[in-house]
Amino acid sequence: MDFRRAAAIGFTILSWTCRLIAIGLGALTVLLCFPSAAARLNLIGLVIDIANALPDVISGYGLITSPFGGVFRFDFACTMAIMLALDYIFQRVSHSLR
Repeated sequence: MDFRRAAAIGFTILSWTCRLIAIGLGALTVLLCFPSAAARLNLIGLVIDIANALPDVISGYGLITSPFGGVFRFDFACTMAIMLALDYIFQRVSHSLR
């Protein structure tokens, strides 16, 4: 296997990883808008762990009360957008290496 093919496979794996993280963050952001769903799934520990993993600059930024009684986490939404942008970049690099 040559270097270009190995690099293309590596970038594809990075792309899929970023995409899965973005999908998870998007689903979590929507679930947190509904307090009953978040309480039933016991997501508080997961939310705290993710918030601690984010950089201090963005962690906790933009907590907006939703009309459904939950909270919209703008920091999770921004991180999701960054992950989707990285997914696009990695996918383009992977296609250019093939």
